[in-house]
Formats: sequence, C-alpha cells, structure tokens
Amino acid sequence: MDNSLVIAGIVLLAVGTYAIRFAGYRLGSRLPMSEKTRNMLSDAATVLLLAVAVTTALFEGTHFAGIARVAGVLFAVFLAWRRAPLILVIVGAAVMTGLLRYLGVS
Repeated sequence: MDNSLVIAGIVLLAVGTYAIRFAGYRLGSRLPMSEKTRNMLSDAATVLLLAVAVTTALFEGTHFAGIARVAGVLFAVFLAWRRAPLILVIVGAAVMTGLLRYLGVS
C-alpha cells in the first residue's frame, strides 16, 4: 500500500473526527435529545471502539494474528478486570505475548 494513501486516510479521519466533535459542541444545546438517545449514542461509541479493538486483536492485515496475540489481549483484559494499573496491563500483555512467541506459540 502506498504511504500517501495511509497518510491521506489518517488526515481524513482526523478532519472527520474534529468536524463531528465540533458539530456536537456547536449543536449540542440546539438539538433536543432525550436521555435514552444520549445513552444510545454513548453506547454506540463504546461498541465502535470495542469492535476496532477486537479486530486489531484478532487480525493482522487479512490474516489471523495468532494465538499468542489473542492470549496477550485476554491476559490484558483479565488484568484490567482485576483493576491493575494501566502500565501493568500493557506490560503484562506484551510480556505474555512475547513469552508465548518465544516458546513457539504462533
């Protein structure tokens, strides 16, 4: 893939994100929304982030990322669930993935 396409995609996403945030700021008080609608929009953002995280955890390009990465992500989820500090979650996932790859688990 051409690097200019990647950079153009990043710029387009950045501009789109800024435009959406700015529109929300400017129009937030002008558009009446029920509490149910606000909750739904908040949940939609969470679902979108979760979908991106799951896709990144499972795939590298168009191929399966391997059991080692999935195990590292699951270990990070476990540490986060146990309310470990963020740096411990990140380092723990990296160490778990690296250790499994060192042991030959793909």
